[in-house]
Amino acid sequence: MREPKQFIFTNKDYATLTRMVSQCPRTNTPFVSLLRRKLAQAHVVPSSEIPVNVVTMNSRVTFQVDDHAPDTRVVIPDEADSLVGLTLPITTTTGMALLGMSEKQSMELAGLGRQSRTLTVIGVAYQPEAMGGVRLDVPHGPISARRQGRPFLHLVHSSDEDPESNLVHLHR
Repeated sequence: MREPKQFIFTNKDYATLTRMVSQCPRTNTPFVSLLRRKLAQAHVVPSSEIPVNVVTMNSRVTFQVDDHAPDTRVVIPDEADSLVGLTLPITTTTGMALLGMSEKQSMELAGLGRQSRTLTVIGVAYQPEAMGGVRLDVPHGPISARRQGRPFLHLVHSSDEDPESNLVHLHR
């Protein structure tokens, strides 16, 4: 019996997930199980047809886990570009779970050695496909900026005692 189509993906996001599952070890970890579930329940559409309330790569989403306070993050494909507190890579269980979900949709997440959690999408504040493919202007770290040849800021000194002594350099 086929699973119902619960997750909506763009062609590009679906291809990324397919590539990920082919590179995963054949273990049955909660992450690999979730990835396989997402692919089995996928409804794939062209980028131009994705509903604006669906989480895609580089979407800014507000979500809630169980009864904890809501959190807002940008769902990104690569941990290398991750910014703590701002982004959520799809290589994490929560990031993977959010991808393809719609506003107001919830799902149960199994954990390693702990009880399941309920993840709910509260809202999609930004989706690149809805903006015609324009990427959200999220500051990227030095590695990403350097890779793309863009200028970036680099904190070279920080002091809790004297915040005015912080030096910030613009690198080109």
